[in-house]
Amino acid sequence: MENNEILVISIQSYYANQIFNGTKGFEFRKSPIRPDCLNKKFYVYSAKDDKAFIGTFRVSEVLQGNISEILKKTGYDVRKDRNEIVAYFGTNNPNCYALKLYDIKRFKKPLPLNKLRRINPNIKLPQYYDKIRDENICKAILEHESKNNDFGGNFQNNTTPERC
Repeated sequence: MENNEILVISIQSYYANQIFNGTKGFEFRKSPIRPDCLNKKFYVYSAKDDKAFIGTFRVSEVLQGNISEILKKTGYDVRKDRNEIVAYFGTNNPNCYALKLYDIKRFKKPLPLNKLRRINPNIKLPQYYDKIRDENICKAILEHESKNNDFGGNFQNNTTPERC
């Protein structure tokens, strides 16, 4: 990845907040991320309610399988919210993906999308994930991260990926 681009992932606010509150260690998706994105920093855009960048995380691995396999591999087969995941994928989906998250850090203050729109009113955020290459937007996000680098005490001390 070049210096003038960052990886952005969009996650609905409800699920993004679970990640940053430490109650969700996997992000479930219908398609995987590219292998070259593993262990790279993702900037999390909390879509829907927050409409803001709220922190960062990295992905150590991508688990793949049908819904039953994914639930067992992630431990969600015994969680109360497993039905939300089944509803998202469907009961017969053979291609389910779980992104295993680590190095999860919440910004002390979120960076609202409307602030970035003042820099570039045409900014487009991905529905899933993508690189942002707008130099001014990247600079604004990176500057916001450096000013909010104490992460408001919400740093989860898991800076190395777990290996199974």
